[in-house]
Amino acid sequence: MPPQTSPTRREIELDFIRGVAILLVLVFHYNSYDILITSPVLSRIAGFGWAGVDVFFVLSGFLVGGLMMKEWKRTGSVDALRFLQRRAFKIWPAYYVFLLVATVIHVRPLKSFFWQNLLNVQNYFPSSLSHTWSLAVEEHFYLALAAMVFLFTARRWRPTTLIATCLTIAVFVEVLRAFLLMHHHAVYFYTHTRIDALLLGVSLAALRTFWPQRFHALQRQILPLLLVLAIGLWRLYVDRDAYPEPDALTSPWLITFVDYAASALLLLLYRPDLRPTNGRSRTYRLVARIGVYSYGIYLWHVSVERPVNWTVAHVPHAFAATASTMLPYALAIPLGILATKAVELPFLRLRERLVPSRTPEPHIPNA
Repeated sequence: MPPQTSPTRREIELDFIRGVAILLVLVFHYNSYDILITSPVLSRIAGFGWAGVDVFFVLSGFLVGGLMMKEWKRTGSVDALRFLQRRAFKIWPAYYVFLLVATVIHVRPLKSFFWQNLLNVQNYFPSSLSHTWSLAVEEHFYLALAAMVFLFTARRWRPTTLIATCLTIAVFVEVLRAFLLMHHHAVYFYTHTRIDALLLGVSLAALRTFWPQRFHALQRQILPLLLVLAIGLWRLYVDRDAYPEPDALTSPWLITFVDYAASALLLLLYRPDLRPTNGRSRTYRLVARIGVYSYGIYLWHVSVERPVNWTVAHVPHAFAATASTMLPYALAIPLGILATKAVELPFLRLRERLVPSRTPEPHIPNA
């Protein structure tokens, strides 16, 4: 059995990106509560917080792909079964506890979500727990990535071929998505129309692992990266089809712009050697701290609807606007932290005892 990992720290840059992503998602889902926003500009910005999921996808591909690339580089092979077992310890306990609680408290009619979510096909078969669609995309991605990398290592194919394959599939998905949108088909929730962002992250992870100098050279292209990010933000702002329902998009390339903007954001922000952790601002560290608990927050943030509505209905009218705007965040973030500490972290510790990594790292890899 490989030696047990002895994690000593997390990479704060990855947690910061994760924190940015979860805050974008919260702003989008809580936009209807925020009655303090009277500016059309601010309201419009809040309306494209759905792009936080694309940031999550690129980051997930970068993190999870990075784990497999490191194993490939160090051992010459990849244990696909061990990879999937470790993913299960990371994702399933918190997810199925959430489903169990949703079932027990009857947050939704059982038949409207149970079998879809139990089998992780809720992005193809509508579920009343609609925010979990992205978790199904991730699950399908893990299976596909494990099979792909296992095949490449078994055949002794080169990492350059993997990058070319990932980018080719990503472009195919982008063209397919545009074609479907132009013919008025929904594309937002489906794995086969959203996996390109994850594959972009895997490509960046492979580049960083096998050719770190080229990865850093790409990061030094500050102006082009800022331009890609700016174009994505501009398209989000001016494309009225992006608001308020992302599955009603008619702009065929908007998600593609967002995915490449998310990739540029990762390249711009992930600079662990730039300066020491204690040199970060308080705001940066706070966002990164929120990012540590982003999975728990994402799972549970929809659960605050009832207490928020009850509270707003019972507080004095003068405080109703403030309560409606601030209370969702004040409840969702602590709830996500509690769920992470009670469920996710204990199972991660159990994972390190039962299914340790084949390539122990001197830090927690944030995945």
